[in-house]
Amino acid sequence: MVQESHEVISRKHSLTTRALRLAIFRIGLVSLSAGAISYYVNSTSIEREVTGQLLLSTEQSLQREALPFREIKDLQQNFLNEFKEILSRPGMQARLVNDFQQIFYRHEDGSYTQRPQLFEGQPLADGRRFAEMSATYAPDIAPNDDTKARFALSYILSHKYGSSTKGRLFNFYGVVPEKGFPIYQDADIAKVFTYSGPEALKLETYEFFERGFGTPGNDTLFTRMYWDFSNNAWMTTIATPDVADASGKHRILACVDVLLDELMKRTAKPAMHGAYSTLFIANDEGTLIYHPGVMEQVKSSEGKASIQSLKMAQYYPLLEAVPALAPGQARIVQTQDDIVAIGLIADTPWALAVHYPRKLMTPAVLDNLAIVVILGLLTLLVEIFILRSILQKQVAAPLFRLIQAARLLGISKERLRAQQLPTQSSDEIGELARAFATMAERVQDAHEHLELKVQGRTAELEKANRQLYELSNTDGLTGIANRRYFDEVLHSEWRRSLRAGTVLSLMLIDVDYFKKYNDHYGHQAGDDCLRRVAQALKTHALRAGDRVARYGGEEFVLITTTTGIDKALEHAQAICQATQDMALPHEMSPFGRVTVSIGLAVMAFIKEGTADELLKQADQALYSAKARGRNQVVLADSVVRKIV
Repeated sequence: MVQESHEVISRKHSLTTRALRLAIFRIGLVSLSAGAISYYVNSTSIEREVTGQLLLSTEQSLQREALPFREIKDLQQNFLNEFKEILSRPGMQARLVNDFQQIFYRHEDGSYTQRPQLFEGQPLADGRRFAEMSATYAPDIAPNDDTKARFALSYILSHKYGSSTKGRLFNFYGVVPEKGFPIYQDADIAKVFTYSGPEALKLETYEFFERGFGTPGNDTLFTRMYWDFSNNAWMTTIATPDVADASGKHRILACVDVLLDELMKRTAKPAMHGAYSTLFIANDEGTLIYHPGVMEQVKSSEGKASIQSLKMAQYYPLLEAVPALAPGQARIVQTQDDIVAIGLIADTPWALAVHYPRKLMTPAVLDNLAIVVILGLLTLLVEIFILRSILQKQVAAPLFRLIQAARLLGISKERLRAQQLPTQSSDEIGELARAFATMAERVQDAHEHLELKVQGRTAELEKANRQLYELSNTDGLTGIANRRYFDEVLHSEWRRSLRAGTVLSLMLIDVDYFKKYNDHYGHQAGDDCLRRVAQALKTHALRAGDRVARYGGEEFVLITTTTGIDKALEHAQAICQATQDMALPHEMSPFGRVTVSIGLAVMAFIKEGTADELLKQADQALYSAKARGRNQVVLADSVVRKIV
């Protein structure tokens, strides 16, 4: 027995000695090889990771920065399309010339500006307001009717698009080639520009005017960046001319001045720590818009400084890469000092380059090298103390199975199987595993029972909520929507109509002589009558977006989106006729049957007015229908407010 123990000890000593010798050998081998290969491996992997992050963050920046410029181009194109469409309408020029006479007045020097107090919000005689709109027109070109019409229309549309983008764009203005422009912005230009003296306005010298009207094309152009002293900020002008006529002449130019400060601030802070950005025009010179180290030269050169003019040789590879760039996509350019991701901002002529200095990777490479060496040494040293198989077979493996079972207990719905736990062991771990198995079975039983109860209660609650919602929005008598639901839908449909520019109509419908019907036939018959009328209205809710509701008593309301006033009137008359065609007897009515009176109000896309005003117009129209003898449709007096 003693001999056997000694042999076991000898074997253990022999195994320990051999394991220690192997561990020492591995430690030495790892230490030597780690120093030889880790620098290369770490530097390559870090550079690959930096490159991937740089590409991703740069493309995200390119896409983010393109959004406002894409919006500006779309707005300008919409402005030009609407300008062309309105101007082509029959008789529109005379109306616009009349608008010109109302909006503008001529100064002694021959120039035109908007009339006093219009900028401050004073309405015209017809009630239209053009707050924050100002204008100036060159005195050396006397306007004819065509010029007046285009200038007035530019004024009206500039107010429409400028006010709709307030808070997002700095201004919006339309320029006529006769050297005049109206503009929507906080400052009144009529009080700033003059046509005499050293500071006289010479619109033809402005880059956007010269380039916009100097080419027969209608592509959007960006001016060279310039310093605006009134705003103390860098700016650029984005301009889109209309399609030129056969002689190459344009009639209007849509413009927006863009403040570049926010773009520069975002450019100055790339997503990757330690990186910096360069923003420049994608031309042969690489005209700079932003570079953290040369902004003084950019400002002193009035925005003309470029990569070529400043002889920034380290950035010449960026200029060489520009012709191959695709908008919104970044590519990597390797320079001696930096890893650079460069791409074009879509819908702009600008290139964005994000530079990551290579020297920033050196600490990370050394840190990774130290971590690899230290972890390797620690791992090998730990091996010396856990070589015995008992730790692996009788402790580590059973505990690992037990840990897995504990994790599965919280995340898996399947029951634990016996082979998943070390329950066959006769030691303390086996006892723990058997106790755990019993506990797991109880927990899983309780969990399943609780899940069933929660599912049942959730289904009941969802059903009750649906019923409650339907009850709260449904009229109990007629089964259609009630007044509460109508009030919500009216305002939401109003806002949707404003956004979409569609025609919204509202019918207020009253059952004629209903009190007499109730008195003669009784309230039960009156209720049946209201239900019949409600069903007839539902039948005439022609589109998916139409809404019919009981407004109160014998009054109903129908909201529709139609293509025009005539269609809305035809729709209302059809409802009036359909009610009469039901041939529901009404001896107390002069018509001998149940009829309805309808007040119809229609509003097109406007900048002023409210949903409540639409309802008020319908109510007044209904009152007129009753006063005129009932059983008819009356269209509200003020049915459409046009933009011009």
